[in-house]
Amino acid sequence: MVRIEQQKNSEQKIANFWETQKPRVEKFIKYNFKDVKTITFTKIENDPLGSNLFGYINNDKEMDFDVSVSLGTGETEFNTGISYSEKMGELEKYPKVIPLSEIENHKKKTNESS
Repeated sequence: MVRIEQQKNSEQKIANFWETQKPRVEKFIKYNFKDVKTITFTKIENDPLGSNLFGYINNDKEMDFDVSVSLGTGETEFNTGISYSEKMGELEKYPKVIPLSEIENHKKKTNESS
């Protein structure tokens, strides 16, 4: 009985974690990929080392992605862990994805200089 309650609490914590991270994931995807009109999140999966959030863009399930956070290593928020389909890869803006921390630093500098 206690084990079931602990499992429910853990699942709820991870669901809450991803709710706070979804805006970060959206910002990351929109910055790194062209022509992103919609982002749909579909499911969360957990394992002892981390947690993954799955979804797709532009209402096209063939443009799917999987973002991950390594909770086992102490990562506390999403920054850059993403895998995506070849079809979604065709929309890449840059030779390599730009981590969210760099995106946010760039936006801060842009706002400070204006």
